[in-house]
Amino acid sequence: MCAKTILSLFAALGNTLFSASTAELPGSDFEYIAVPGRIIDAEINGAGDIYILLPGQPHLRIIHAGGSISEFDLSDVLLPGGMCIDEQWGWFVTDELTDMVYRYDNSGEPADSWDSRGMPGDICLSGLSVLYVSRASGTITSLEEPDDILARLTGSGEGQLSGSGSRAVYSCENESLIIRNYSATESLPSAGIWVTAGGELMVLQDSCVQGGSGNVLWRLPEAGEFSRISFSVNRNQCLLWSPGEGRILVLR
Repeated sequence: MCAKTILSLFAALGNTLFSASTAELPGSDFEYIAVPGRIIDAEINGAGDIYILLPGQPHLRIIHAGGSISEFDLSDVLLPGGMCIDEQWGWFVTDELTDMVYRYDNSGEPADSWDSRGMPGDICLSGLSVLYVSRASGTITSLEEPDDILARLTGSGEGQLSGSGSRAVYSCENESLIIRNYSATESLPSAGIWVTAGGELMVLQDSCVQGGSGNVLWRLPEAGEFSRISFSVNRNQCLLWSPGEGRILVLR
């Protein structure tokens, strides 16, 4: 049912939104990770290290591909709203309580900070820009051009923001859209949670994860179990989780 539904959505959108994919259906290599505390955000890098943002200190827990764990007390952050990792330099974290956006280096040391439009939620890297969702103003803005509003949202701004090249995607249960070249917006079907990674659009449905050409990348062990999705930069690894829950599904 999942594949048939999404294929019809892709056809309705047209070929301009999606690049062709030659990926084959991976094997059933998956694992569940129990996380003490409620997950706010989670990402995975190209090396397979899993970054987990939590509400209490330590705010950031990194489960390395080899099995070791690193933890960081982000003392500047009072109420984390979202996170994105930079493969080379470290990570960004938003603070809903102080309305700040912080950048940390790979050792967990503060490197920079910015004021936001209020209650910053999810954040992503898109090309050379850093974009974030402001829940106070219901907008998506870049840190580099704080006066330029890239998109106005109709919902609460609690959705997921992902970036790839000069394209970003915001997605929640009731609203999904593409931001192209930091300006033009385009609506996506409301069915599923959409992300962009490696230059391609992908979507999480109840029972599967699909790529831009409608091909099934992974079938999920249980339908409707998760509401958020993250990919590594090479798209070979995927994380599924739900805000406020304490379990992550890793797909490889």
